[in-house]
Parts: sequence; structure tokens; C-alpha cells
Amino acid sequence: MKGKVNQEVEQGREPRYAWVMVTIAFIFLGMAFGALVTISVFLKPLVLEFGWSRGDTSFAYTVGTVASGVGGIVMGWMADRFSTRPVVLFGSIMLGLTLLLLSNVKVIWQLYLFYGIIGGLGFAAMVVPMVSNVGQWFNRNKGLALGITSAGGAFGQALVPYFTRYLITFSGWREAFTTLAIIFWALLIPLSLLVRTPPSLAKERRSTSSEKPPDTVPAFPITPTKLVIWLSIAVIFCCICMATPIIHVVALASDRGIDPQIAAGVLSSIMIAGLFGRIMFGKIADYIGGLRAYLLASLFQTVLVFWFTQLHSAAAFYILAILFGLGFSGVMTGVWICVREMIPPEFGSLSLGITSLFAMIGMGLGGYQGGYFFDLTGNYTFSFINAALAGVVNLIILGSLVLYVTRKQEVLLAK
Repeated sequence: MKGKVNQEVEQGREPRYAWVMVTIAFIFLGMAFGALVTISVFLKPLVLEFGWSRGDTSFAYTVGTVASGVGGIVMGWMADRFSTRPVVLFGSIMLGLTLLLLSNVKVIWQLYLFYGIIGGLGFAAMVVPMVSNVGQWFNRNKGLALGITSAGGAFGQALVPYFTRYLITFSGWREAFTTLAIIFWALLIPLSLLVRTPPSLAKERRSTSSEKPPDTVPAFPITPTKLVIWLSIAVIFCCICMATPIIHVVALASDRGIDPQIAAGVLSSIMIAGLFGRIMFGKIADYIGGLRAYLLASLFQTVLVFWFTQLHSAAAFYILAILFGLGFSGVMTGVWICVREMIPPEFGSLSLGITSLFAMIGMGLGGYQGGYFFDLTGNYTFSFINAALAGVVNLIILGSLVLYVTRKQEVLLAK
């Protein structure tokens, strides 16, 4: 099998196993993102049982996202050093273990600790290594491949919270965590054994030559350091805009008198639409480039995010959820493709880890500020206004980056 894969690479074709890796990555990202966002459906049950505020409870998501960002840098480095398989196997074990521990949470610091482990040792061990791995399997269809991989996150964010809501309804929130742990272990541990190293990286590791391997990333008129800084600043504001509805739309809809299970379906609608949106934006990026695809997706989510606070019927929530899902979903796909297109492979995992850290900081801030301003004002209006304003800041930063890059390219072409 390895010989056949290498033969396909030498003939300029993308190996068939590359698409197997896309499928595996799709599932891993789905379970990782799904686990991290479960706080959205556990939010009200935890508040009702323990009397915690929504801001304090949703801060668990902030802890988890920041931990996943920090962990992503470490896990990306470990995947580069030891290969992806042992890293994702470790993450699979830790993710199930932490869900099991959450079933016995009694005080709020335990909630923060366990969601921090989910992010830093579970989510981080899957997302950055798997995205980097898939990106190195492809040259011609990298946008589509990463779009499909990214769609796994949306699929998991749709399926896992919705299924978890059923578990909470029929068995209680503690039993729901236990059931999730068993399912995660049963699916992810065997799947991790199918993960392989991309042929290009395997060849590089086997080589004892000091000659530098050919760079498959075209030259770009901005240094990797500048690009990572620019993207990292932009993605903070981008993810504040994104995270606010992801964490609070279920609570917002149920506050309007919508049945909790139907309200959970609003989040699922965002994520299901996002599944198709990520693939769509991945393909768009193959035509217009990752940076412009990222800008387009950011514009989409910024225009729509505030209107969730103006809705009162389930039908209206579902319609806006689908539209928002199609737009916001292209954001992380765009960021990942930017890193793959504009940064040499030897810096790829580290750069992806750094930008993911700042993305998760933004996600955490978005989730927390949504709960904080609800506690302060008694409604979500200011929370979603802040989300829209953060989206505008992101658009200004990205628009400036596009103009800067375009001018640099024009100067290079004129020489």
C-alpha cells in the first residue's frame, strides 16, 4: 500500500489514501468541536442545579477554547516530531476520560478544569495535527480537501449538542456526560490507528540528505511572521463574532418561549448549514484564494449576527440559522487555507497552532461576553451588538491585508 501511495505521488497524482485521511479528519474534527461546544446545551441544566450565573457557567467554554489554542501549538509540534497518530490517540483517550469526569462535577472550578482538559489535551491533539496532516496530502485540491475537513467541525457541532440534548432530557445531565464518554472512546480510539503520515513528510523524515526539499508553497509577498501576526489579530475579532451565537443562541431561543429541544435544533441548523458552507468556501478558495474566501465569509457572518436578537418564532430562528451557518462556516476554512497557501511547510504546523490559539481566544471571549452582558442587562441585545462590532473590526483588518498584499504583488510583477 505504501509503495502504491508513493507511486501515485511520483506520478503527480494525489494518493487515494489522501481522501481516506480527509474522511478520518472529518470525524475527528466533528467529535472534537462537538465536545467543546456541548456547554451550550449543558448551560441551563447546570445553572438550574447549581445556581451559577450564565456568565460564570459559559466561562467554561472560554477556558476550553483558550486551552485548546495553547495546546494546539504543543500538539502541532509533537505531531511534527513524532507523527500524527500517537498524538490523536492520546487526544482520543483524554477526551473520553474528561467527559466521564464531567459527569461527577460538583463545584464550578471542576467544570473549568475539565473543559480546559477537553480543549488543551483532547481538542488540541486532534484539530491542529489532523488539519496540518491533511493539508500536506494535497496540492491541486487543497481548498476542497480542507473545506471538507473543516466541515467535520460543523457536523460535530450540529450532531453532538443535539444528540446530547436528548440524553439530558431522557436521562439527566450527569448520565449524558457518561454516555458521551463511552461513545467517544468506542469511535475515536480505533479510528486513530488508521492515521498515516503524508508521503511528502515521510520521505523528508527518512532522508539523511542535508538538501532542503522543494517547497510546494508558492512565494508570497509577505513574510510568514507578518502574515501570522496579521491573521492572529484578525481572527480574534472574527471569532468573537462567531462564538456569541454558537454559545448563546440555544438559550436565547428558549428565552423566547421556544421548546428547549427545538431551540437546540437552531444550533444544529447553524452547524448543518455550516457543513455545506465549509465545503463551498473551500472550493471557492481554490478559485479566488484563501485570503479572499476568508474575507467573504467574514462579511457574511458580520451582516447577519445581530438579527438573532430580533426574532421571536422558531421558523425565523431556523431560517437565520441556516443563512448564518453558510457564512460563518467559511471563516476557519479560509484561515487554514491561508496558512497552507502562504507559509512554507516547515512552518505550517507552528503557524497553524499560533493562529488557532488566537482564534480560540476570540471564541472564548465571544462566549463569555455573551453571558456577561446578559447577566448585566437581562437580555442578549448588547451581547450581539458587540459580536457585530467585532465582526466589523475583523473586516477592516482583513480588507487592509488584502490591499497590502495586492499592492505588494503589483510591485513584484512590475520588476
